[in-house]
Amino acid sequence: MKKILALILAMSLLLMCCACVSQTPDNNSSTPNNSTNSTPSDDTSSDDNSSDDNSSEESQLGSVVVDGFVLEEELEEEGKEEKQEVVPQTLNTKWYGNATVTSSKSDAEAKKLRDSILNAKNTDEIYEIKGKKYYVSPNGDDENDGLSEKTAVRTLNAHIFTMNKIKSGDAVLFERGGLWRVTSTFVCREGVTYGAYGKGDTKPAFYGSAKNYADPDDWIPSNLENVWKLTVADADVGQVVFNHGELIGVKKLNGLIALEENGDYYFNSKEDTLYVYYKDENPGKVFDDIEVALKLSLFTLNVKNVTIDNLCIKYVGAFGVDMGRNPHNTTITNCEMGFIGGSLQSGNLRYGNAIQAWNGTENFTVANNWIYQVYDAGITWQGDYSWEAESGDVYKNITFENNLVEYCTYSFEFWHANGGDPNLSPATVENFKLVNNISRFAGYGWGIQRPDSTGCHICVFQHLFPTAKNNAITGNIFDLSWGYMVNWRGDSRSNNGDWTIRDNAWYHTKNMANNGLIYCTWLNTTNQSQLEYAVSIFDTNPAKVEWIS
Repeated sequence: MKKILALILAMSLLLMCCACVSQTPDNNSSTPNNSTNSTPSDDTSSDDNSSDDNSSEESQLGSVVVDGFVLEEELEEEGKEEKQEVVPQTLNTKWYGNATVTSSKSDAEAKKLRDSILNAKNTDEIYEIKGKKYYVSPNGDDENDGLSEKTAVRTLNAHIFTMNKIKSGDAVLFERGGLWRVTSTFVCREGVTYGAYGKGDTKPAFYGSAKNYADPDDWIPSNLENVWKLTVADADVGQVVFNHGELIGVKKLNGLIALEENGDYYFNSKEDTLYVYYKDENPGKVFDDIEVALKLSLFTLNVKNVTIDNLCIKYVGAFGVDMGRNPHNTTITNCEMGFIGGSLQSGNLRYGNAIQAWNGTENFTVANNWIYQVYDAGITWQGDYSWEAESGDVYKNITFENNLVEYCTYSFEFWHANGGDPNLSPATVENFKLVNNISRFAGYGWGIQRPDSTGCHICVFQHLFPTAKNNAITGNIFDLSWGYMVNWRGDSRSNNGDWTIRDNAWYHTKNMANNGLIYCTWLNTTNQSQLEYAVSIFDTNPAKVEWIS
């Protein structure tokens, strides 16, 4: 009798399970999984969770029933849903973090440009792809050939990457809505286009954080009150970002004793331990997302003819895109880049730029990108004669156009050192165009925790370009700076070479030290008339100059 009752109970539960399986949506829908380029993520392919329409009833239920008895442990596992990571909608979070200024005169123009960038067409609708197209999807399989959307690979260590199958003229397209966690730098190949495909609402995202650390089990109380420990194996931690900018950690370099406010952190690289102050509560319980930026560059290229388009690049401790020496014919368009930099470069010096070209570049275009919350520079070319370069340090045919740069310490930076030798001629700078960009809130982002707290729309420091020719800074909007609007300390305009600087809009207000503008002279500003005079030293015919009281 007991066996009969047990059998009846088992069959009843089986019928309930069948009903549940038939009503469960396929997890291959729109929720992206998590990937890395070193090992696949803890999130396995959603094929493991979804029902197979071609499978028999026995194969669906065979793991649940054994000899008429229900295995409760396996039923519990069957009912569990895989924890999947959703790529955040950045605009729905407090991405400006603890910035002291969040709106100004260029709000409408900035929103229009931001929306345009976030809603850019897919890469193969913008660029002609002459070679093969390889597809990468969080729902793919690394054993696939990658040559169609249905046969996409899944991770950045799939055979199409490791076996050098991708050639010049080809494209690597990542599925919108997907998220790949990068724990070692992705190296671009010559002549290849990297971009987006699909119909997701967000660009394919690449995070320089090994995982989302919003898990209470990851955090251990330390011996100090309100200080929590997290294991992070890396050379350094550039930043800790909670809920995509709701709280941004402040890095302390002088030990645990300096941890006093929520978000303060100290990293002990010898112990692979991150210490974070958070009062009274395990931070893994409080936040839905905690990103810990590793000391690496997400993308690097030391080759020519590379296009990067329509990618989201975030939470990394060094650079977003690091271009080596003479990376000619590079194009970066329609990307979103945020929360970049902050790692230690040497000693106590921290660094990190969203896009950097080093020691010479030609035919370099950065256009229609949204860049925000960068520890150092949003976009920069720079170099030093003490480093050998193939082309003699030439910066030629460079265009930074139609970009929205917000909350970076320096929105645009360019310089080239002469190595201290007065007999060396400065670098060649020809046909550099900084046009139609919007620079907002320079220095008002998380980079304000720098010991040299500052902020500039344009930063050149003391560098001179007497041989520069046919360069232009026109049609831009420069809206609020925590430091000097322009920091360019040349001793005379003639020593800076040939520049057309006009038709820019300037909005400024009282800042940390009444800083106004440095261009061959130092000018402070406290009112409209002083601002107009300061701007006139740099911009020969400004479109607008307004002091914000």
